[in-house]
Amino acid sequence: MIKIFPVILILISLASCSSGPELKPGKGAIYGTVTAESHKDIIAKASKDNDGFYGGDGRVVFTEQMVNYEKLKELFVCILDSSFSGGNDHLLVANNKRMSHRSLAIAKGDRLWVQNNSSSTLTFFIAGRDDEIQVYSPIKPGERSMITVQQEGELELGSDENESLMTTLLSRRGLIGQQHSSGDKYSVENLNPGQYKILFWFWRLGYVEKTIIVKAGENIEVNQILSVDKILQSKNET
Repeated sequence: MIKIFPVILILISLASCSSGPELKPGKGAIYGTVTAESHKDIIAKASKDNDGFYGGDGRVVFTEQMVNYEKLKELFVCILDSSFSGGNDHLLVANNKRMSHRSLAIAKGDRLWVQNNSSSTLTFFIAGRDDEIQVYSPIKPGERSMITVQQEGELELGSDENESLMTTLLSRRGLIGQQHSSGDKYSVENLNPGQYKILFWFWRLGYVEKTIIVKAGENIEVNQILSVDKILQSKNET
């Protein structure tokens, strides 16, 4: 399991309320763009090699063995709201070869449903770092089962019968997440004034965590690039 340590940065510059989402009276919002990109050393290596990394347009040509971060679809933007105690529903679908999601951001107290669309009965479990395990009842083909997640941290959902059926979970108290593709715009609206934490996460890279002060009648623009070097750099900014 990948070990990721949180990063807390204080954002003090606020965007004008004339930009961003439309605001409701007494509320604030956070908005921006989330993007993933390759490690700068990979790009540097590609610029020195003559093995076909670059195409005619000067951009990196990604092979099947490379991760094309610009095309990633499981970037998560998450707000941590201390007033939220969990209870949202999430659905994962298993077939014979893979899960519908390789990663998922959830809150402690959320309900995680697994639909078995494979050809055999499957027994799923959620495992944490401290050997704490929650086990689903066996799920027959065509059926589904539910567990209320009681753990926090970076977790693994897996199957006893099929090791290829695995999903990495990020679970935090009060977490409300949105899934986006690289380059997407996001917005978290109708927030009460106060202090919030926002997380930008991709399971193969880790996450950047920032502390945001939301004020009534104001939008805050927070744009984030996720890459190995950007995440390591953010740790050095605390």
